[in-house]
Amino acid sequence: MRKILLLVVWLGLPGRLTAQSGATVSADAVVVTVGMAIATLRDLNFGTVIKGVPATVLPTALTAGAWQITGSSNAFVIISFTLPTQLTNIQALPGSTMPISFSGVSAIWRRATNNPVGGTIFNPATGAVGRFGPPPNPTMYVWLGGTVNPAVAAKPGIYQGTVIVSLVYQ
Repeated sequence: MRKILLLVVWLGLPGRLTAQSGATVSADAVVVTVGMAIATLRDLNFGTVIKGVPATVLPTALTAGAWQITGSSNAFVIISFTLPTQLTNIQALPGSTMPISFSGVSAIWRRATNNPVGGTIFNPATGAVGRFGPPPNPTMYVWLGGTVNPAVAAKPGIYQGTVIVSLVYQ
């Protein structure tokens, strides 16, 4: 959403004749997009999982991934994710992985309020259009849950992956 401020000034100058005279000035406009700032509030954390037993973290859970974004008041923004399909065991031999998946209800966005309850649920694989809060709180919050499915033969250790959240003014 772009706002343009256009100022046109007309000056009426009195002349010696009875005819009206005038002057014009050029009109200039500058379009400015205020940047965004994003802060990770919390990593998506599945905690301890049991071999062979899927574990799900809902986007409303205290262990869901969470971000706070500040931007232009009331502006719309496209939210998209780059999601991993596997987590890698950082303590085992190379090739030790665990599948991770995200459903159509794994993400939530909400403007101005840091509470996922009452937010807009969306599929992180397809993204969504969100909106920053009104003045004086031009913020948006995003939460992400998911499901891991450790194999029965999964090696013990810490499994990690990277989630990238991207936002673009619409």
